[in-house]
Amino acid sequence: MAEAVKRALEDKGPPGIRVAIDDPLLSGALPHARLLLLSYGPLVRSSPGIWGFLFRTFARPAARRALERFLISGLSGSMTSLTAARRPRVVVNCHPLLGPSAFRAAQRLVPPARMLTLITDLTVVHPGWLSPAEARFLSPSAVASSWCCSQGIPSDQIVETGLPVDALLSAAVPDRVTRGALRRDLGLNSELLCLVVGGGGEGAGRMRQLVHSLATSDLAIQLVVLCGRNRQLLTWLGRQEFQRPVTALPYTPDPSAWLLAADCYVGKAGPSALSEAAAAGLGILVTDALPGQESANRQLLVDAGAALSVANTAELLTVVQRMCDKEDQLLSSMQEAARAWSSPEAAGRAAAEILSWL
Repeated sequence: MAEAVKRALEDKGPPGIRVAIDDPLLSGALPHARLLLLSYGPLVRSSPGIWGFLFRTFARPAARRALERFLISGLSGSMTSLTAARRPRVVVNCHPLLGPSAFRAAQRLVPPARMLTLITDLTVVHPGWLSPAEARFLSPSAVASSWCCSQGIPSDQIVETGLPVDALLSAAVPDRVTRGALRRDLGLNSELLCLVVGGGGEGAGRMRQLVHSLATSDLAIQLVVLCGRNRQLLTWLGRQEFQRPVTALPYTPDPSAWLLAADCYVGKAGPSALSEAAAAGLGILVTDALPGQESANRQLLVDAGAALSVANTAELLTVVQRMCDKEDQLLSSMQEAARAWSSPEAAGRAAAEILSWL
């Protein structure tokens, strides 16, 4: 998402514009803050229930303020030093826990940098995104915008852009011939139904179970598995010999080409994963959702006609079997609805808003 906005800013911005993406984990975060931020991946992969509990706990005002103080103590120094060295005119925050530290760093510049927050929660928005309230907010959906207003953010501080996706996904969805050529370039079968199985950047959800069920079926399909940072899943896949073709990929910051080559996305209801899949014009089968920020995403896509919620592998195989039937209109109707729901131009809209603040 941040990379998509960066590319859009470089494309739309004035000559010589400088755009940098900074990760506090790579820029001097103190150990206690680093440990907290790094705990996200292991938690969502192995203990999503605990993650949901923490999400709800730190949505409460007192707990959230305590967490902000904790993170400021571990991040503010390094972020202030880095911001002072870069001297940006605009700071864009893309994380619900980093706003206070980013704002403090922006305010210490002379003159202070302007601050925007790019919200990535599609429906259930964590209150951490709204700190500081003085920022301007780029919202991914009407649901998120309405929630911000309900929390006291003036409507003139909110710009609804959609959730940014890579520029490749902003172009027209490839036709059958183009998709076939793309598949051949990627080493995929140009004829078999292609399913992308994903669990977000962390490779969370029931991915092993899903892949095993699909890859050992008698369905005429092929799988692309986006393992994210789930090294155990990647290693396990490397040891398997399945009946169906399976391509296992490690963490892939930009999976656009694989999505454009596919027919359907299967997996977790992460906001970026859903937005990218929809922009690529894929049918979407939602199998998991993290408690908290992903809990309502599933229904949002189902209501749009772009997704189906599948409760177990038996349901999954039944739906995929229908998708394999060229006479069945289920897949094509979902693909059309997904593209209609998507916001492929979101990165450009976000970039235009950011540039207006220069």
